[in-house]
Amino acid sequence: MSTPQSKCGGAPPARSVRPFEVISVPGSQPAPYERVYVFHGSASTQLLGADRLVTAAQKLLAAAGIDPHVSPAVHTDIVARPYTNESLQDPILDAPSAWLRSHTSVSELSVQLPAQEFWDRLNAGSWATWSEQWPAPAGSPLFPPRTPDWLMYAPRWELDPLAPALGPAAPGGWIWAPAPSGSAHESDTGVLSNQSADTALDLATDSPASGEQPPWVGLFQLTDVESFWVLSTAERLDQVVKLCEQLSSTHSAFSWLTGYFDPRDVLGSLRLPMECAPELEFALTERGYSVDVWW
Repeated sequence: MSTPQSKCGGAPPARSVRPFEVISVPGSQPAPYERVYVFHGSASTQLLGADRLVTAAQKLLAAAGIDPHVSPAVHTDIVARPYTNESLQDPILDAPSAWLRSHTSVSELSVQLPAQEFWDRLNAGSWATWSEQWPAPAGSPLFPPRTPDWLMYAPRWELDPLAPALGPAAPGGWIWAPAPSGSAHESDTGVLSNQSADTALDLATDSPASGEQPPWVGLFQLTDVESFWVLSTAERLDQVVKLCEQLSSTHSAFSWLTGYFDPRDVLGSLRLPMECAPELEFALTERGYSVDVWW
């Protein structure tokens, strides 16, 4: 049989053949309204977010041999609390695991793991569940194990007991945690920037980066029963500060607004007395914000 000829009269060029192609996949993509928030204490990590996403993270941890708790993490790093009768509370005896949530739109899991160990276990869980990503039929692309992007690049905070406070409350609060090492979402200084945070949210919600999604805010009761925290990007927190200034004219409790900053003077969180929570949720929702609540 004659050798196939090319149009130029010669033998056709050899074609490189690869046994398989490795493609990284981010995992099941959440809907635009689904997101997760990650909080790192000194020896614990807490995840708040859409039930389906929290369940997926729990599955990865379980595959790595970690049994997530259903009760909130006990963040005892912040002791001084100058709101109303907070001075009478004992930070150990009156731990947040004792109170019942009356208003919540998110699910929660907690593990007694510091930040690095938490992410290491998620990575181990991704390897442990790799068999679920094997191709069918045989010969299809292989997907290497990795923590899903919606989780890896979810907005994350760490509890800094020395974080400077701008306002009447004591120092110590939630600041932005570093982005994953070597990622495109990490700034030159290793701190998650405002732009990186918005990019991370785009990954977490599978929505376009054009800003069509509603601005997101989390209102969470994390460290004590008499105050709550406002979590979002620094840019959006600035907008919340202006809103609280407007609300303080008719609701005096908003004058206790306190902001917490990292070493780069980036605003990481706001803290308010608990009585402000329903009013702030209503005001934010009315202005088109996507509000996640947990108190």
